Amino acid sequence: MMKKLGVFAILSIASGCASTGRPSPKPEAPPPPGEVAFEFHGSRIIGCCCPSPCPCRLNKKPYHCHGCDHTDAVRIDTGHLGKTRMDGFTYVFIGRGFGEDTSKNWVYCYVTDKATDEQMQAFQAMLGDMVKSMGVKAPHLAGKFVGMRKVPMTYTVSVDKTEYGVTIPGILELKTKAIFNPGHKTPVVSTGIMDAFGDRFVHADCLVHKYKDAEINYEWDLTGRQSNQAEFVLNNAIMAKGGIGWGCWTSHVDFGDTGLYAEQWKDKDEK
Repeated sequence: MMKKLGVFAILSIASGCASTGRPSPKPEAPPPPGEVAFEFHGSRIIGCCCPSPCPCRLNKKPYHCHGCDHTDAVRIDTGHLGKTRMDGFTYVFIGRGFGEDTSKNWVYCYVTDKATDEQMQAFQAMLGDMVKSMGVKAPHLAGKFVGMRKVPMTYTVSVDKTEYGVTIPGILELKTKAIFNPGHKTPVVSTGIMDAFGDRFVHADCLVHKYKDAEINYEWDLTGRQSNQAEFVLNNAIMAKGGIGWGCWTSHVDFGDTGLYAEQWKDKDEK
C-alpha cells in the first residue's frame, strides 16, 4: 500500500479502508505537505458490461473473466485544483479493467474540447499522480493507458436529477435513469460501496450505452446492463478521512482471492 497519495487518488486509490458515509460539503482542510489543495463539486455516470448490482464495488470479481468494459463520465460543476479553476471540466474514461488477465486491461480518456490549456495541464498532472498512487494495483484497476484527446462532449442532468447522460458525437452515447422501487418516492441507493468519488450511488436503468471509436478500433452496445449515477463533493478534508476509492479492492488471485468469476459458475453448473 502507498505511503502517500497524489490528488488523483480521488479517481483510483483511497487513503484508507474505513467507510466515511455520504460525502458532505465541508470546509476544505489544508493539504498535507507536498499535496495539492483541491475541491470538486459535481456528478458522475458509470455504465458497464455486468448485470446489477456492480460486483466490483462489493469487492467481488466482475461477471466476465475478461473484466469490466466500462464508461466513467465525470462533470466538475465547480471546483479548483491548486490555483486552477476546474468549473465545467468534463471527461470520460472508457476501458476494460478488473480482468483475470491484467495484460488485457486498458483505458482511454476523452476530455471536453472546451477545456482550457490551464485545465488540461492540471488534469495531466493528476493523471501522473494517479499512476504513482495506484502502485501494484494499476494493472488490475486500469491497465495500459492507450491515449487521450479532446472531443466535443455534452453532459446532461435532468431538473429532478434522476436522469443523466453524456454524448460524444459519433463515438459515445450513455443515458441512465434512477431506479424507483414500486411504492417508493426515493430511488434505490447503495452505500458503503467502493467508488472513486464517495461511498454512495443511485442505481439506474441503462437506457442506452453505445460506444464505437474507429481510432482505437473498439466498440460495444451495453444498453440495459449495469449503470449507476452519483453527485459528489470532494476535497482534501474528505479524502483524509479515507474510505473513498479502490485501495481496498482485492478480488483477484494476485491478492489471494481464488474465487470464481460469475460466468465460470455458470459454466460449472452446465457441466
